Amino acid sequence: MFEIVRETLLLRSPDQLWEVLADFDRYERWKPYVRPKGLFERGAEIEFSFRMNPANPRFWRVTATISRCDPGEHLAFDVKLGGMLLSIEEHFKIEPAPEGTRLTHSISCKGLIARLGLPKTRRNFEVLLSETNRLLTQYLARPRSKPAAKVMRSKKGRRS
Repeated sequence: MFEIVRETLLLRSPDQLWEVLADFDRYERWKPYVRPKGLFERGAEIEFSFRMNPANPRFWRVTATISRCDPGEHLAFDVKLGGMLLSIEEHFKIEPAPEGTRLTHSISCKGLIARLGLPKTRRNFEVLLSETNRLLTQYLARPRSKPAAKVMRSKKGRRS
């Protein structure tokens, strides 16, 4: 087993960070490694597509469980690959900080592949974690967009 943990200070409130974590449709904007789909609640089994290299267009589809879902505090995914081969738990722990939010993002790996202690496996997960945190920080640093104004059309097809 191995675990990788990174802390990041984000200049947004815990609620703003939670809003991003809870919106699976937005993951592709800041997390090029996974595409979760399904019901966002503790214990839910979701479709979890992942890849280790964002340059590779191919995703592997597996089932994951949302093992923690404490709004504004903690989100965790439990992903099992090939039975005993590899089990991955990814955690997002959120804490208020004077400057915004402290995110503790971790990945723990268990199973045969993790026990082999292959340096490349650990290094790949370290890159994945660091890159995800970097992209999330960039995504949250963008100005918050306002909803687009609706264009009203008259019955004759002209804009009003």
